[in-house]
Amino acid sequence: MGLDFTYIEGQSPLDEEEKEGLKIKSISTRVELDEFEQHNIEKAIEWSIKRKFTIDEFLTEQFVKDLHKQMFGQVWIWAGKFRKSNKPLPQKINPVWM
Repeated sequence: MGLDFTYIEGQSPLDEEEKEGLKIKSISTRVELDEFEQHNIEKAIEWSIKRKFTIDEFLTEQFVKDLHKQMFGQVWIWAGKFRKSNKPLPQKINPVWM
């Protein structure tokens, strides 16, 4: 695929297989990709506001996958699925629970 992005700190680089999962074939720059993803994320926020979730729902693997699909499903075919490649966490992320 013709996507050759320059990544900034904190962004996960995409391997070729992941790039093949792009649904919108006209995207050719990182800025365009960011815009489409942002629009999709805004729709996911609307989706989440309209629903009531229980704590038990939040704490499930299925919820995480559903939320990811809502956030990126209009842009990526692999949205809502776990990665098949290892992606290191950015060094600035320091979750206390890890």
